[in-house]
Amino acid sequence: MEGHESAVTFALKHMTHEGMVTMTILVLMSFASWTVIVGKILALRKAKRLSDRFYEGFGETLDPFELVGKDKEFEGAPPFSVYDYACREMQKQLERFAPKAGTNGSRRAPGRVLSAIRAAMERGIGDENIRLHAGMVILALCISGGPFVGLTGTVFGVMEVFGGVAQAGQANLSAMAPGVAGALVNTVFGLIVAIPALFAYNILNSRIDSLQLDMTNFASELEATFVIDYVDQASSAAEAAGRREVDLAEAATTH
Repeated sequence: MEGHESAVTFALKHMTHEGMVTMTILVLMSFASWTVIVGKILALRKAKRLSDRFYEGFGETLDPFELVGKDKEFEGAPPFSVYDYACREMQKQLERFAPKAGTNGSRRAPGRVLSAIRAAMERGIGDENIRLHAGMVILALCISGGPFVGLTGTVFGVMEVFGGVAQAGQANLSAMAPGVAGALVNTVFGLIVAIPALFAYNILNSRIDSLQLDMTNFASELEATFVIDYVDQASSAAEAAGRREVDLAEAATTH
């Protein structure tokens, strides 16, 4: 039909003041959501690229400490943070148990330092997890809050329509339809805010989970490298045997 305007345009023209306030909130939520989506896509892509570069560089090293201090080259790579925490802790433990001056270049720390190394790596993984998830709460709020904000605007709009009908003392479809349409458009825009945020949240979370898994696997690899190069495996075996004897003794006393 010539001159027929779209339903959305018609509804926007007949929005109430409450609906306009709700629509403004939804626009701000949508802007925040898309800002996070675009920013996280770019940030995760960069983190993946830097991580691959770091893993490649670490794979080519002969000594696990070779990459210490190369912050400018690998800054922003999630596994580098884990590596930096672990190496600094390992160096501190070596200085404590095996100073360079007294070991003639052969530096070994006792096996009990591994608990400190693991704690340092977990600290690094935790810091990176916080950084990787930064902003995701905004998407979660848009997913859960967008439809309800839109529904609130719809409810106020419908109340306005029925209040006007009651005061006018007459009810007919042509009088109610514009107000109802203006009220329902808030629910539509609430869903428009929530649906892209939902898809983006799941996609981004899958990428974050992949980076987290890579970090966890790298932490295990780095620990194994430290055990081979800098941990006294004889003391580790003795400590493990001692722990088993203590456990057996405790088990015997309980029966």
